[in-house]
Amino acid sequence: MQKNDRTYLYFLGLITLIFTVHLAARALMGMNLWSLIMLQSYAINVGLGLGLIFMANRLLAIQSGYVGWLFISLSGLKFLLFFTIIWPEIKLDGIITSAEVASFFIPYLGCLVIELKFLAKRLNAL
Repeated sequence: MQKNDRTYLYFLGLITLIFTVHLAARALMGMNLWSLIMLQSYAINVGLGLGLIFMANRLLAIQSGYVGWLFISLSGLKFLLFFTIIWPEIKLDGIITSAEVASFFIPYLGCLVIELKFLAKRLNAL
């Protein structure tokens, strides 16, 4: 197995663990396991996280100076997608609950930490 393949599996494994713990916490609190906001948030964050890893691996082979711009751009895209897709769903009933906020921020922060760890490790290896 190539090093890049392990990176993708590591990312997906940690996000799966975070998702499982998130579902367990929702179950323990007596909430619906599945939330459209939560599923959209995981899809957006995981998709863009995998995209970051893919593009960073390509950029680091060519020009490492652009990796920071890539990270900032994808972080901005995450918030743009949040405000266009997820935020209207949260505001739909007029009440913003902590569960709705957590449904976005848990996958966002989980992916962010993994992405930063990946980038730090790769940039320190240069």
